[in-house]
Amino acid sequence: MERKGFKRNIAAGAASFGMLLSGVMVAAPTAGAQASTWTMPALRGEVLQNAVDGVKSAAGSAPIRFNIYDAVNNQVVYNYTNWVVCGQSPRANATVKVGAKPQTITMALKRRQAGC
Repeated sequence: MERKGFKRNIAAGAASFGMLLSGVMVAAPTAGAQASTWTMPALRGEVLQNAVDGVKSAAGSAPIRFNIYDAVNNQVVYNYTNWVVCGQSPRANATVKVGAKPQTITMALKRRQAGC
């Protein structure tokens, strides 16, 4: 028993994969033109929203991932303007290499009222 449209779906999938592959090959040379490093800004004492914006600005188009946590009560962080950065990794002014995997930026936080 033959499935209706099965051969047509395989052909469409192969054509889509070919277009994707050619798109990757065209985009590959531009990826090498990006900066290979960026400098981590000093975040200690900054409001979390400003710290996140500063890291994104410094990293440019480099892939980054944020790991943010409450250093005192293990609360969920919703409003980025209510928190202050009290610890960071990588350290301030560190040279961060751009790689295929996103760089993880870790920030330990306290409430604005508590300070660091």
